[in-house]
Amino acid sequence: MSVELFKTPLQVVNIGIGTFAETLRQQDVPVVEVDWQPPAGGNTALVEILKQTDGTRELAEKIDAANREAVERILASQPQVVDVQPAAQALGLTGRTILHAGPPISWERMCGPQKRAVLGAIRFEGWATDNEAAEKLIASGQVSLSPNHRYQAVGPMTGIVSPSMPVLVVRNETFDTYGFSTFNEGRGNTLWFGLCDEATLERLTWIRDTLGPAVGAALRQGGPLNVFDIVAQGLQMGDECHARSAACTSLLVKTLLPPMLEAGVSGETAAGIVRFMANNNHFFLNFTMAAVKATMDAAHGIPYSTLVTAMARNGVDFALRVGGLGDEWLVAPVSPMDEAVYYTGYSVADAAGDIGDSAIIETCGLGGMAIAGAPTIAAFVGGSLAAEIAAVEELRLITLAAHRKFSLPPMNAANTPLGIDVRRVVETRIVPFITTGVLHETSPTVGQIGTGVARAPLAVFEGALAALAHRWGLSTSLPEPETVLLRK
Repeated sequence: MSVELFKTPLQVVNIGIGTFAETLRQQDVPVVEVDWQPPAGGNTALVEILKQTDGTRELAEKIDAANREAVERILASQPQVVDVQPAAQALGLTGRTILHAGPPISWERMCGPQKRAVLGAIRFEGWATDNEAAEKLIASGQVSLSPNHRYQAVGPMTGIVSPSMPVLVVRNETFDTYGFSTFNEGRGNTLWFGLCDEATLERLTWIRDTLGPAVGAALRQGGPLNVFDIVAQGLQMGDECHARSAACTSLLVKTLLPPMLEAGVSGETAAGIVRFMANNNHFFLNFTMAAVKATMDAAHGIPYSTLVTAMARNGVDFALRVGGLGDEWLVAPVSPMDEAVYYTGYSVADAAGDIGDSAIIETCGLGGMAIAGAPTIAAFVGGSLAAEIAAVEELRLITLAAHRKFSLPPMNAANTPLGIDVRRVVETRIVPFITTGVLHETSPTVGQIGTGVARAPLAVFEGALAALAHRWGLSTSLPEPETVLLRK
């Protein structure tokens, strides 16, 4: 046996640090690399917490039971669009309140596109006639700024919601939880892209006075619309339901048009609505977001759960919500948009930070978790379907289950990864990625400048693990992290 062994050329096995392997290759020494790194990147304090969560039987059983319940709640959820109402009525907005994407943030710290969108919403509401007057209202404290999640709402990109905007009312029929979102404005100069001109205001007025009432009438005529039924079909037709919702939007048109006409909406009005939806492949995105919000809220608040129930960004800060931490969110700086595909003439130097409440989609097995279902956006992760499949398989290392309703045809109908576990993220250093757009930071006339993926910052997951350790009374040298309370 030993003779046979030495007939084979010897090779150096390198574990971990790649520079060693590269040095040997430069000397023509054969090297076999093993992709390995110590748990939690070798951070002994984090490793000690992980050991206690696995090694203490009673605690481990509580965590496993809590996470099983959270996953089952997600899988049992039936989010349905039941109505369209003005935000003031649906969300209980009082006074001059503007909602925005991401965690709480002061006007002074807001990114450029979110500021511009807030000013546009103030003008849309008629509280000011120009941006200068709108800024004075904010400076004097006459306008209140608050995160969408505080009101069970979600919004893409800048995520602006103002009192008279119509919102989709989504009810989780299984658990009686709700999610809300505005209608998607489409392309061009829009608030969600951080732009506002007269055409923007005209479009918002049409959405409020025509689109919202017509969709509401269709829902009351035809009954609730099951969002996940459409999502499941869209995944079979090339959508991943975050960066791409073209198929779902087409299915929505087919579903809404008959009851809309039966409800008495004129043919001319209905034609205009169908034309608007057909020209906006992102129209269904807001339906998905509100449905996921109603779903993940049902999975939230279970003691000992380590499952992520929301991620939200405002272009400056990234916020993470974990099931077992109640109303406490972990916050860290957003990641730079250095993995995006930029339009000609633009680069990461022009970009605002990662932004939008839509990252909640990834917590429910969609978006990045389903990227292999959308070959047309393969450029986001390397340019090939094989790269998309590899990306999905890697995400299985940080998730607890698979979504039995959501399957991916290019992966032999495999179900999408579901249930991001903060422990697995910290241990493996694999962070979830979000399929998203990129906005211009400073330009008042240029909105979207690219698209691609953004990575969640590892710091929020490490902070969440430390916060859970303190809540559970574990022995740790890590200080209790600061958290942001998000409740009404």
